[in-house]
Amino acid sequence: MDEQIEKYFKYVSPDKALERILNISRLSPRIIDRDVQESLGYVLAEDIISTISLPRESIAHFDGYAVRSSDTSGASTINPVRLKIAGRIDSIREHNLEIKEGEAVYVVTGSRIPKNADAVIPVERTRLHGEYIEILESIKKGEYVTFEGADIQSGEVVQKRGDIIRPQTIKYLLDIGRYRVKVYAKPRVALIGVGDELTSNIKETNGKKLETSSIMVSYYVEEYGGIPTRFNTVPDSPDQIVEVVKNSLRENDVCVTIGGVSLGPRDLCWITLSKLPSSIPIARGLEVQPGRATSIVLIDGKPVILLPGHVQSTISGVINILIPLLSYMQGLPIKESFPRISAEMGEDLHVREYISFTRIRFVKLVKNGDKFIARPILGDSSMIRPLITSNGFIKIPKKIEKIEKGSRLDVYLLSWSELLQLFSKNNE
Repeated sequence: MDEQIEKYFKYVSPDKALERILNISRLSPRIIDRDVQESLGYVLAEDIISTISLPRESIAHFDGYAVRSSDTSGASTINPVRLKIAGRIDSIREHNLEIKEGEAVYVVTGSRIPKNADAVIPVERTRLHGEYIEILESIKKGEYVTFEGADIQSGEVVQKRGDIIRPQTIKYLLDIGRYRVKVYAKPRVALIGVGDELTSNIKETNGKKLETSSIMVSYYVEEYGGIPTRFNTVPDSPDQIVEVVKNSLRENDVCVTIGGVSLGPRDLCWITLSKLPSSIPIARGLEVQPGRATSIVLIDGKPVILLPGHVQSTISGVINILIPLLSYMQGLPIKESFPRISAEMGEDLHVREYISFTRIRFVKLVKNGDKFIARPILGDSSMIRPLITSNGFIKIPKKIEKIEKGSRLDVYLLSWSELLQLFSKNNE
């Protein structure tokens, strides 16, 4: 490793950096009360305990005739049992009907069955004769009836704190009359591209480069439950960097700068932000490659994550620091942020550089029969092709110099949407 770089960077592991942030910062999960119909994708901050049983009463599972199962004993097509029709229930509205021995009541799906009935026989298994029906086969108690509480019992924990609210969760809550729910607030993330050569305005790209990394990161923030706010690019000016970063922290929980974090003459983010009176340095570099220049300071108690500009290094900082913080703020485990799939290494992979760091390598997962094969997509940290071609990444532990073909390892997927693509594809 370059001695000059080592002199200025004091690398720590991502776990240590995260531990320092959580111990020193003002960052913490916030619980809010949310309209159920606007809660999709939020993380529950309370257990959902059913206050009622579902169904509330025993109901018909099909259109048919509610009967006493004992009245159908011995029925067959040769020897049908005749029952008198004692009434009709054509809707799921309340009623007070009951049946006596030898009677049947027509019911529709979802309607409460009459008192004394314990089964429903579908209409296609009966013959209608005026005020009577003929039962063509015997039926057992409980057939085609959903009994009270068979779905959910009163007092049952239906969903737990930490579960993500899904469409079916919303339906259930509305069905039982719950219109508000306690959830973790989505963390707000400010994103700032830094560099004289950059612009946020697509109309200015004749003389400058469009800043796109913050756009990329914003989508990861959204996917993992945060609310991103992109700020206009900032030139390599200490005063302007400080002004925009401090302004961004007024309304956001975390600030992320991209670029200006290495050791060049225009890399001013660390030098500028770490020297502020309100700043507490957390990490000057991480023990990961790519992304080793990723640095973190606290300003006014809030984390500012300084990401390198090379695209793979940017993503590495997102993987190792930003997304775990988003998980923490939503009451989720910080170490289980990414979906994982066990795979077999498709070829030998040599990783002799940065032996004292954790190395991240992007891989392409392909399905081969009943197993997945991981193929490394290599390229230096400035190259985007490995990110575009891959659908996941592996973490190579310190001191490991070679991953052999056929080795089993966990592949972390960058996006939950990758799961759908993986399992919808056929063999390699």
